[in-house]
Amino acid sequence: MSPVPGVTSATPERRPYPSARAMDGGARSILFDASKCIGCRQCVEACKDWHDLPRGDTYRIGGSTWITMEPPVPEGLARIWGRNSCMHCDYPSCAAVCPVEAITKFEEGPVVIDQAACIGCEYCVHACPWHVIAMSNVTKKATKCTMCHDRLGQGASPFCVQACPVNALHFGPAAEMEARADTRAAEIGGSVYGRDQAGGTRVLHVLVGAAAEHGLPTVDSRRYPVHQIPWSAKIKGLLTVRGGLSGRWRAIENAWTKPWRLAYRYWQWWHRHGQR
Repeated sequence: MSPVPGVTSATPERRPYPSARAMDGGARSILFDASKCIGCRQCVEACKDWHDLPRGDTYRIGGSTWITMEPPVPEGLARIWGRNSCMHCDYPSCAAVCPVEAITKFEEGPVVIDQAACIGCEYCVHACPWHVIAMSNVTKKATKCTMCHDRLGQGASPFCVQACPVNALHFGPAAEMEARADTRAAEIGGSVYGRDQAGGTRVLHVLVGAAAEHGLPTVDSRRYPVHQIPWSAKIKGLLTVRGGLSGRWRAIENAWTKPWRLAYRYWQWWHRHGQR
């Protein structure tokens, strides 16, 4: 049964996290065209409005800010802009390290954290190669962009896409967005970022410069990049009662019934060898 209410469990290849189908199973992607972006941050504020997040603190990813524009300067003061938010990976490292299966990868694209299931262990925060997951100061649970998965079921696009005043953001079937990204990159002599990184993502960037100029990290094409969960956090997770007794029991039950899901979290070399 799917860990997220109202969706149907999918049966893809065995992966170290839950997957599900919310609608028709057709993959969708967000396309960000840096050549058109003006750094107005209307997408940032739209995200806050749709998800009832407080205004302010727009320059850094946090519990109340799920999208940032790079560099962290006002509109008009940068030559090149970049978008920083969840990449909705095809093989999400955050979901692979979650001990209670609180993160689900949907066939349609979104990677979603179930707030009711999250125990606040912070493993996902450390595992994300883009560093776009943060802890909520209110709930003490992990939060991030959801690709507005609640809107997708209504046939609507993510609210950030709808809010962009210069059409720098697009949303649609993955194949269509990829073709559009390739065409645009060829027109401007740019490149496409997000197609290959971490095994593929559902957020494509058309870049006019090097990834670093857009505030994006270098992430290789291997699935499940090496995570940076400190051993202190792993030991704390094993020896303390995160999420209460119910959270501890869910972690133990998952470890007992699906021990193969522990490989990436604790023994990365063994897991990577098994992926070859």
